[in-house]
Amino acid sequence: MSDLDFNTEFERGDTLGVEVVMRKFLSLAVMWSLAFPAMAFAQPEPPKEAADDMEVLVEEDVVVEKEAPTEPPPKEALMEMPESPKVAADDTIGDEPAEGESWKDGLSWMVMASAFYRVGGYIDDGVAAGTYNSIGYPYTNYNGFGLNFAGGDLQYTGEKFAVRLDLRFGEGSFLLSPIAPIKQGYVSWMPSDKVSIDFGFFDTVFGGEVVDEWNNANYTRGALYFLRQPFNHMGIRSAFELTEKLGFTVLVTNGGVLGGTPIDNNETPTLGWQFSLTGEEEKVGFFFGGQHGAGGDNDNKNWENFFDWVLTANAGIFTLIANGDYQTIPSGGAGDGSLAFAYGHSLQLIFDASDKFSIGLRGEHLSGNEQYRDFFAGGDTGLATATLTLRYKPVEYLVLSLEGRGEWNTREIYFSRNSPTVMDPDTMEEVIVPNKKANYAAILGFTAYIGN
Repeated sequence: MSDLDFNTEFERGDTLGVEVVMRKFLSLAVMWSLAFPAMAFAQPEPPKEAADDMEVLVEEDVVVEKEAPTEPPPKEALMEMPESPKVAADDTIGDEPAEGESWKDGLSWMVMASAFYRVGGYIDDGVAAGTYNSIGYPYTNYNGFGLNFAGGDLQYTGEKFAVRLDLRFGEGSFLLSPIAPIKQGYVSWMPSDKVSIDFGFFDTVFGGEVVDEWNNANYTRGALYFLRQPFNHMGIRSAFELTEKLGFTVLVTNGGVLGGTPIDNNETPTLGWQFSLTGEEEKVGFFFGGQHGAGGDNDNKNWENFFDWVLTANAGIFTLIANGDYQTIPSGGAGDGSLAFAYGHSLQLIFDASDKFSIGLRGEHLSGNEQYRDFFAGGDTGLATATLTLRYKPVEYLVLSLEGRGEWNTREIYFSRNSPTVMDPDTMEEVIVPNKKANYAAILGFTAYIGN
């Protein structure tokens, strides 16, 4: 009989119907009382939600049901944990950090090492000997195995200040910093989220390549990087976010327009500036700036000027980086009022074939006017370079590079194994002299880096 039939007969008050219903109900009760224990043992364990509502105790085939509490226990009571000793100790030295925040959130770090094997290329001292950031380059001055860089970066950023220290050791560190192994070391004050002021020794803002080679198109740095651009500066650097897409940086530093050392040539400060303009999602960027300084020459009347521009564009798997640099030097070294002019251009292309494999291309051309070639260039009179780099990333943070590089000059500036020798009048010793206008080299690079 259905529930609807039962309700209908009961509502009618039919005595006979009631008796029939009662007999059937008692029969069903007896059957369920016998069957329920067996069903209880045969069914799988109920979900946790059901267990929370009913606690089942089984003892000698007897089932006892306990009534579920009318309200569940408070959630806070279920999640309560003993107080951490570290949290208690923090209360004694200052305000407790906000939930989910820690002073460690402002700490960033990176460690790296870059080694190589090189064949071909320069012999003895490499290109005609020069001083730091002058004609003395390239990336390495010898063949065989080498450890160019090993070091790391450490920075802490607080709410209104930051401090940074970058160290680079290795056979190439002296090429990049006059106070190696310090590559950068400065403190920053951030009076607002749109203004930052750095005090100390910091990397340059100019150029299309950086020290960390895995962020460049190629393993080695280009001639433009070494011969036409500063590496770092000692002084003050201020950055301003004018709009979401326009930024401005100003520098007041020691040395000349190409950086100089932190202690030399500082009779007048060097003034630097740069505008940065970025497009939608930073797929396109344009950076234009310069440096201007007297450098202590001719009673601080001969101001040198340096201008730099960089264009970056990203289109999926392709990245393009174009860079140009121009330098004017009064008097041309002769004091006759002439103006020496040097320039250089670089074009880089990165093709990311996959997450693990990429190809980097770079072409460069550097030269200058007659005054520059006669008084300043040394061997840098008309220089062109071409570099092809194949990169493979077998695992995260490890980069293997195979690179071929060619260089061509209008003068004999490269050494060979059969380079002639001449007597140095100062030391009265024989020294080799360059005898080639072209040079080719191959390098196998291994770079590992990791950080947060």
